[in-house]
Amino acid sequence: MTGEPAIVADRLTRDYRTRSGQRRALDDLSFSVHFGQIAGLLGPNGAGKTTCIRILTTLLLPTSGTALVAGIDVVAQPRRAQRILGASFGGDSGLYTRLSARDNLRYFGTMYGMSGRRLAATADRLLDRVSLTDRARDRVETFSRGMRQRLHIARALLADPRVLLLDEPSSGLDPASARDLRRLVTDLRDEGRAVLLTTHDMIEAEQLCEQVLIIDRGRLARGATVRALRAEVARSVGSLLEVETRLPIDATVLAAVPGLLRSEQDGDRVLRVFSREPAAAAGYLVDRAGDALVNISISAPSLEEAYLASTAAAAADR
Repeated sequence: MTGEPAIVADRLTRDYRTRSGQRRALDDLSFSVHFGQIAGLLGPNGAGKTTCIRILTTLLLPTSGTALVAGIDVVAQPRRAQRILGASFGGDSGLYTRLSARDNLRYFGTMYGMSGRRLAATADRLLDRVSLTDRARDRVETFSRGMRQRLHIARALLADPRVLLLDEPSSGLDPASARDLRRLVTDLRDEGRAVLLTTHDMIEAEQLCEQVLIIDRGRLARGATVRALRAEVARSVGSLLEVETRLPIDATVLAAVPGLLRSEQDGDRVLRVFSREPAAAAGYLVDRAGDALVNISISAPSLEEAYLASTAAAAADR
């Protein structure tokens, strides 16, 4: 990526006082996200994801460190930062359920200094964008979880922000609603915006994110592109080759598979092989199986496997 980063977190630390003492939610956390990019902030519950998002949205002050949005310090210049930020925390809070969808957007639009025809047109345009035009006059209390999540995103877009922060935007959604939301987030990225989202859904993160930031106990355990992270994990846990044959492969032939880590026989005709050298292993198996080969496929480790390996490594280092 080139040009000015959209988000920069530089050694962010956040401490909380508790009855039992002091708890550190963020611990020297640093990362960056660029415009035109979707980045996923991943980690177990309590890792510090929401704390990080709240600092970036000016809702929470860091104990130390710096957070910049489009070059603007969110602590020193929160009002300026707010003008280019849009945030969605989802759930049941943040919307007035006894108001209609349109009235919610008109109310929150006044907070950005919008009024009159401009505000009305913006509200209607955003309702159309999140596919809520036909429910614009209905009270939010009648909305499903997915409809509320879409309205949250419409609210976040009121000021046409360059940077979007989405906290678990698809949590609790049915598959069709989650698919529609992913399509919307991708469209926003394609318009040149930066999107930072938190999620526990590894499939969603793999489909949406170019970059993943895995944090554990407030620290950055791993930051990389999805492709690089999967490739890195493949070198340790191997890629999976599923081999379907008409006849079993001899054990001595199998033992010589390049980069072999382990193998599993799934019935009489399907063999599962894990190898650090998947291309060489596939060529070897095709050659040795000969006419008995029916099909062979290669699968690199999933993002979920990469995530689990990264968090396990972080735990081992503690």
